[in-house]
Amino acid sequence: MPDTLLCIGNLTIDEAVSPSGVRTESVGGDALFAGLAAKLAGGNPAVLAPLGADATPALLDAIRVSGTDPASLPRRDLPTVRNVVRYDDAGGRVWDLVLGEQHFEQMSVRPGDLTAAALAAPGVLLSAMALDAQLELAAWLRPRTAATIYFDPQEDYVAGNEAALLDAVHACDVFLPSGIEAAALSGTTDLTAAAARFLAAGPHVVVIKLAEAGCLVATRERPDPVHVPADAVDPVDSTGAGDAFCGAFAAEHLRSGDAVSAARVGALAARRAVSGPGVSGLLGALTDSAEAAR
Repeated sequence: MPDTLLCIGNLTIDEAVSPSGVRTESVGGDALFAGLAAKLAGGNPAVLAPLGADATPALLDAIRVSGTDPASLPRRDLPTVRNVVRYDDAGGRVWDLVLGEQHFEQMSVRPGDLTAAALAAPGVLLSAMALDAQLELAAWLRPRTAATIYFDPQEDYVAGNEAALLDAVHACDVFLPSGIEAAALSGTTDLTAAAARFLAAGPHVVVIKLAEAGCLVATRERPDPVHVPADAVDPVDSTGAGDAFCGAFAAEHLRSGDAVSAARVGALAARRAVSGPGVSGLLGALTDSAEAAR
């Protein structure tokens, strides 16, 4: 069986609002997108995210498909995190955290949620959560696990927290920012220079995600970034594209150690993720894969 990839993050119920006002509700969350994509990539994911008191059957079923038993997840006597994501005609989006930041903080993973088995996983993907929770885990994990740590930040909290986030970059093995996050955190729009700065901070691999333009991959051994393109698609819902990329990338990188190959696998997973609302595109891809294997 492939090495376990622990996918740490959140579980959510998201409502996407199109530019024309059409509203579509679906289950999601970065931990779930990452876990499903990692499984699609042939990995062995384990989702770790707090489960709310009102988890829907659709959310529980999707967690099971990822390979994780919902009964194994930490429980919170709180509602599930809910987002409203409004898209504009240019493809931009604005997130509304319906129940607020304090609730989001309470529904994020804390050190006490990690078991000894979780710490023994060979790979840990630390997806974006509430800022304090993610920074706490980044610092707490490093001296307690030999895992390869993959760190995926969140653009909304970069400004004003650069020093703390760079400490988290120092503590990870693979850094996976978006182009916007990389520019904001490095202080330059020159992404080649940004990648060099991040490599100098500690990680062995830096992958800068560029949405439909693909990504840039830089490593200690090959510091000049390699551009890995993405296939052009007409997305139905791009909410979890980056999370799916990170999950599939981490699963393949954990298996092969080849960052460029892993980026190609991540791009394929992201393409499937945007093909339907929420995690439906990944669920459909996994169903197709299972049927093809029969």
